[in-house]
Amino acid sequence: MNSSMRKLTFFLIINCLSLPVFAQPDSLNSYTTKKYNPVFTFHYNAGTMIRNGGELGEEIAERARYRGIDFQLGFTNKDLTDPYNVLYRIPVMGVGFNVSTFHESEIGDPFALYYFFEIPLQTEQDKRISISYKGAFGVSFNFNPFDSISNPNDVLIGSKQNCFVGLGLGAKYQFNPRWQVVAGIEFRHFSNGSIKQPNFGINVLQASLGVAYKPFGINPQISDKNIPAFVRYNQFNFAILAGSKNYAAGEPNYMKSGISINWLRSLSYKFRAGIGMDLFFASLAGPRNGIASTFSNSFSSGVTGSGEWVLNRHIYIPVALGIYLHRNTFNDETNGFYERIGMRYRFNNNMFAGLTIKAHKGAADFFEWTLGYTLQHDPNRY
Repeated sequence: MNSSMRKLTFFLIINCLSLPVFAQPDSLNSYTTKKYNPVFTFHYNAGTMIRNGGELGEEIAERARYRGIDFQLGFTNKDLTDPYNVLYRIPVMGVGFNVSTFHESEIGDPFALYYFFEIPLQTEQDKRISISYKGAFGVSFNFNPFDSISNPNDVLIGSKQNCFVGLGLGAKYQFNPRWQVVAGIEFRHFSNGSIKQPNFGINVLQASLGVAYKPFGINPQISDKNIPAFVRYNQFNFAILAGSKNYAAGEPNYMKSGISINWLRSLSYKFRAGIGMDLFFASLAGPRNGIASTFSNSFSSGVTGSGEWVLNRHIYIPVALGIYLHRNTFNDETNGFYERIGMRYRFNNNMFAGLTIKAHKGAADFFEWTLGYTLQHDPNRY
C-alpha cells in the first residue's frame, strides 16, 4: 500500500472510532424515533485480477496486486409498514467511496463513487452472525488508459472514467449492539461500455475485512405476516435509449440509440416478467464501412424476454435477453443474441430514468442512458 493510501486508511479509522463521540443516543430504542438510521462501514480489500484481454492483458493481471479501502454510509428504514423493508429484512442502502491501487502504473490508482445495497439472508435480531448478499453500481475515475505511444500495453481499459460494478456476499459478527466485524468476498468489474477502445475490462476477485458502526443499535423485530397480499397487474414500459460507441481505438465515437417497448406482468412485490421489442439505430453506418447509409444497415431490431428485480418502490434492476430479428455485424452486433442489465429509478409520476448496458456474450456494445414512462394501474397500496 502506498503512503497516500496509508494516510487515508488511518484517517478513516480514526473517524470511525470517533463516531460514538458525535452519536450518543439516549438508548438503543432510539432506533424507533428515526425514520432512517445510519450505518457506517469501513473495510480493507485485497484481491487478484482475473485474467482477461489476451497476452498483454494476462501479463498485466499476473503482475498486479489489488488493494483498496471502502467507506460506506448506509441507511436502514424503520418503516415496518413498507413491504419491501420487511420482505428484504431491513436492508442497508446508501453510497460508498472506494480508493484502490493495482500496484501497476499501466492501470493507475482509481477511486470510485457508488450506490450500494446489502440484503440480509435472515433477520439480524438475537443473532451474533448474519450473512447478506450485496451489490454496487457507480462510476470510477483516475485510470491510466491505453495510449498507442505512452501506454500501449494497457489493452484492458481505454478511458480514465469507467463504470464500476460489484457483486458479493458478506458476513457480520455483532460483538455489541452498535459494533460489528464485517468480512466478505466480492467480484468487481470496471468497464467503459465501449465508449473508448480497447475495453476488455478489468475483473477483480477480492476479500474484505472491516468494521460497521450503527449509532442506534440493532434493528427492530420484523414479521411478514402483516404484509398485504399482492395483487398481480400489467404494466407497459416505453423507453428511449441513447449512448456513444467507439468501434476501434483512435477512431471517432458514434451515436447509438434505440426505442424499447415492454409488457411486464407484476408477479409479486419483488419480481416482474414479460416480453418486449427493441429498435436500434447506429449512426453513419454506411460511411463507417465505405458504403451508402440505408435503413437496412443503420437499423436493427430484436425481441426480448424481460424482467425487473424490484428493490423498493422506486429502485429496480432491469434485465433482458434479446434475439435479433435483424442485425448488422459491422455495427458490432456480433451474434444473434444480446443481453441487458442495469439500474433504474421510477419517479412517483411513473417516469423513469437509468443506465443499462447492452452486451453480446458479456462483451459491451454500448451504455444505454434511458428515459421512459410506465403505463400502469397498480392496485396495491403501500
